[in-house]
Amino acid sequence: MSGHNTTVAVFGPGLMGGSLLMALRARHPGTSLRVWGRREEALQHLRDRGLADFASTDAAQTAQGADIAVLCVPVDKLAEVAAAAAPGVGPECAVTDVGSVKANVVAELERIFSPDRNFVGSHPMCGSEAAGLGAARADLYDTALCVVTPTPSSRPEATRVVEDFWRSVGMRTISMPAAAHDRAAAVASHVPHVAAAVLVNLLEDESTEAAAMCAGGFRDTTRVASGSPELWTAILSSNRAEVIAALGKLGDSVAAVRTLLEREDTPALRDFLARAAARRGQIPATP
Repeated sequence: MSGHNTTVAVFGPGLMGGSLLMALRARHPGTSLRVWGRREEALQHLRDRGLADFASTDAAQTAQGADIAVLCVPVDKLAEVAAAAAPGVGPECAVTDVGSVKANVVAELERIFSPDRNFVGSHPMCGSEAAGLGAARADLYDTALCVVTPTPSSRPEATRVVEDFWRSVGMRTISMPAAAHDRAAAVASHVPHVAAAVLVNLLEDESTEAAAMCAGGFRDTTRVASGSPELWTAILSSNRAEVIAALGKLGDSVAAVRTLLEREDTPALRDFLARAAARRGQIPATP
């Protein structure tokens, strides 16, 4: 992405949107940044920090003149904001999002932007259990993976622009169908969040001593359970079918381990743990 003479419109200056604005300002200082937000106070904060050349609570006005528009709002708000922005989106503007569920989002937003076929779904695989502009940081996207989900309806040039855009803020990109993304995300991201929440809530049924004994391992395992309940309710609901399927597999695995313990099958239990340890070591390190 050429920083000079490029205009990027960011919708939603929270963790993802705020971090994107910071990354763009740091890496491409010549980029013109246009920002939409619901609260004037947040937009003024961005102006004061030099992170917005134009900021407005009017989505269509914010989209005007943008070469790239990035929707950085929760998945259950994407269609609403996209529809509000659409009248201002030019025919050559490439539109994408940061939602962690893709099939429903892509279907809805392709319909909204169908006249120019300029929407291409994205999921930057980065974030934090913290939320809001105060948690944003310029290096959030550095070396992280972004999944791009074009469809046969996507305009090829828009797909190229979206992929180049994410690389321009330091990301690696891969492309896959939206449905395949949602199946993979259920296992890699969504069910782990549920499992972390289950473990934390399990403490409610235990003694106070159990909570006192929660050391580094428990805290590392359950860190994501601190995430926004509203955000994660929307994510899990939007990917309901794939999450249910993955939870079924998780339940089967937990039941199998319970059976090994009941049978006192120590060799099989050790093999189960050894296989997990080996597979864990093969997972690429996160940035």
